Amino acid sequence: MKTAKRAISGTVIALFVLLSLFPIYWLVVTSLKPIEILFTESARLLPHVVTLDNYYDVMERTPIFRYFLNSMLLSVTSVLVCLFVASLAAYAISRYRFRGRKLFFLLMLSSQMLPLTTLIVPLYMIWGNFKLLDSHASILITYAGFFVPVAIWLLTSYLQSIPKIIDEAAIIDGCGVMRRLFTVILPLAMPGLMAAALSIFISAWQELMISTTFLQSDHLKTVPAGVSSFITHKGIQWGSLTAAGVIACIPILLVFLVLQKALIGGLTEGAVKG
Repeated sequence: MKTAKRAISGTVIALFVLLSLFPIYWLVVTSLKPIEILFTESARLLPHVVTLDNYYDVMERTPIFRYFLNSMLLSVTSVLVCLFVASLAAYAISRYRFRGRKLFFLLMLSSQMLPLTTLIVPLYMIWGNFKLLDSHASILITYAGFFVPVAIWLLTSYLQSIPKIIDEAAIIDGCGVMRRLFTVILPLAMPGLMAAALSIFISAWQELMISTTFLQSDHLKTVPAGVSSFITHKGIQWGSLTAAGVIACIPILLVFLVLQKALIGGLTEGAVKG
């Protein structure tokens, strides 16, 4: 019975993995097909003709490396800003009891229930009044507003798993609040920080609606906004679009493969209180 259950579980997991990876595989296969046969031949798991013309077209028609630089700048900056703010808030929530603590936490999580589409127009008007449209500043501040609550939630759960006796020992040694947080607690919460950082980085890297709405200059666009330029009123350029999509996925896949243990550890260990 145990062997049968393991076999069934393994089969189900294998099918789930295959279904999850198939869209990525099909994206890669489509990007390698010549545009002449993209719509003429029947669907094949392995194309009989392979070309890199779609990738050359992306590099010639768009400043794809500039898009990469803009996305990397905004994603990394968002991670640093959000982690700094979230670590302060998470430490206060996990260690201190103050009036309105639970209400603050509830309102913070409730803010994530608002659809992004309902906030685009008010944000557009706000940044227009402050003359911040078509700038990375408006994108960064907007990202911080959306990602900080998620980072606070992740870090609060993880910090609650760290025994308070460590804080008490640091207080006896003469550590103040800020020194105690940055030199004692946060190093112990590194898996939780990595989980929050990866969550913010992935969300910022793949975000499309805000970047396409607030950024108009081509040299300021991010990777998703640049990739969307292949969707025009004349039609969708599937070859170039899929090639650009493959290029856009590479950093996320590399980051996740390298840091997946930290991500899983941060999400699971923070679920158990010490």
